[in-house]
Amino acid sequence: MIENRETEFKREVNDKVNKTLLAFLNTDGGVLFVGINDDGAVYGVENVDSTMLQISSSFRDSVIPDPTPHFKVDPIEREGKNLIQITVERGAMIPYCFKAEGLVPKGVYVRVAASSVQATREHIKQMIRESSGDVFIEELSVVQNLTFDYASKVFAEKEIAFGESQMRTLGIVRADGRYTNLGLVISDQCPYIIKAAIFQGTNKKLFKDRKEFTGSVFKQIDECMQYLHVFNKVSSIFKGAYRIDRADYPNVSIREALMNAIIHRDYYIEGAILVSLFDDRLEIMSIGGLMPGVTLQLMRHGISIPRNDSLAKIFHRLNLIDAYGTGLPRIFEAYGEHGLTVEIPITDGGFLISMPNINYALGEFSETVKNNNVVAVKTTLTEKKVLNQYTKQTFTKEDVALKFGTGTNGAYKLLTRMVEKGLLSSELQGKKIVYKCVAQDTRT
Repeated sequence: MIENRETEFKREVNDKVNKTLLAFLNTDGGVLFVGINDDGAVYGVENVDSTMLQISSSFRDSVIPDPTPHFKVDPIEREGKNLIQITVERGAMIPYCFKAEGLVPKGVYVRVAASSVQATREHIKQMIRESSGDVFIEELSVVQNLTFDYASKVFAEKEIAFGESQMRTLGIVRADGRYTNLGLVISDQCPYIIKAAIFQGTNKKLFKDRKEFTGSVFKQIDECMQYLHVFNKVSSIFKGAYRIDRADYPNVSIREALMNAIIHRDYYIEGAILVSLFDDRLEIMSIGGLMPGVTLQLMRHGISIPRNDSLAKIFHRLNLIDAYGTGLPRIFEAYGEHGLTVEIPITDGGFLISMPNINYALGEFSETVKNNNVVAVKTTLTEKKVLNQYTKQTFTKEDVALKFGTGTNGAYKLLTRMVEKGLLSSELQGKKIVYKCVAQDTRT
């Protein structure tokens, strides 16, 4: 008997025992004999019972997920001497790793010929992919030290429970207690980002401003929306006692396009979602082309196959999307009211949606209004209170949240609505959006 891919000898228990057992667990199983030298010479083991307990406890306590169902430790005798035989079968939840290290090369071992070696990062990713059926959002996350502060706030605002049992039901946590990539994407540690850039003119020659959005995808959407609102100008004209307001871009279209980019992007491919704002258009580019069998014509009719179905289900559960496939039709409808078309040029490996600046396309501000009706500006009681409170001073969403007890997210939504109505103006000062009342003659 010699050492090979499925067999290894250890003269005594040392720190290499667990590495060998872990390598067997992550590969095709194997047998480790304690009490035999590398050359096959039998030396035996003293205190067999206590050594067996030491081996079992050490391996079980240092590896995740629990390897207990896949190994057994037995006493055997050879050449009149007591030995220990540890039999390991291939695990059902590969890759297994050392708890203290995690899913990094230092924490994952595999068998190569007669040696136990660290797995490469690519090998770890490949093992994850093979064990999860090649669906990224369902795969085991390489990063396991995750927190969900922002996601918890979003669920709390919707009055939806977000505990351990809900995480398992939603697919955020696997049966073995480890996080999936769905958990990674909505966590505070999400490595995928949105990059936004504001350009002067209609090309990318001159930057006016740029910003990156990180953290949970929920946070990225909220912060990117706030950022774009600063540059989403509202044009206004007065017609008699009435006032007509129109934003460069419908708020619903921006949000739907951002959520579409988040939900349908290909997370196997590294790279940021790109948001580019020009004088005449807003472009949002995400990684990953159309799903097989889906055409632009079908998408216009609401046919959708989510690339990341579990993520789409969470957005739907939180009422962030109405239903699968409704996003693009809503965008087309918003622009159709103005006789304008949204462009979705075919690109290799990506999805680009280009939305025209309505006021730019219609000549700064056309008096064309839906159904040719002029609509009076209406203010709610809360909006009037804000206008009366901050008549001559600038303020932030935090000021409004503190004054009226709405919470910062509630204050942001209120102020966003007031900007869209033309009741407030907004500008970015440092990292904060500052608001100011617009002089006007409102009607109730």
